[in-house]
Amino acid sequence: MPGALSCSAEACVHNQGGLCTANQIHVGGTNATTSSQTLCDTFAEKGFTNAVTHIGNMNIMGEIKQVFSNGSIQMSPYIKCDAEKCAYNSSRICTASNVQISGVNADNSEGTKCSTFIE
Repeated sequence: MPGALSCSAEACVHNQGGLCTANQIHVGGTNATTSSQTLCDTFAEKGFTNAVTHIGNMNIMGEIKQVFSNGSIQMSPYIKCDAEKCAYNSSRICTASNVQISGVNADNSEGTKCSTFIE
């Protein structure tokens, strides 16, 4: 089951008000031992071209649920995770119930990280 995902990477095309609108995301960092060694490989800088390119990865049902929620996070993408040493990684799928991707000043995927990572 996908977990609720919030994101501070405001420059990402998938970020809408701190929530991730992607249907699937990919957390990279195969050999990561800390959160800072992870990254969101799904990051794409906001702009018309990236919006059109990534339209196939929109979480439409999550967005509809979010509109009708009373403040709880309904955006729950499928999270593929390469961080083998993370306690939430189960066969390369994230099992955390709440995931936080950080990247306030990010302008590419290397500027992001999975703050939920724990070894």
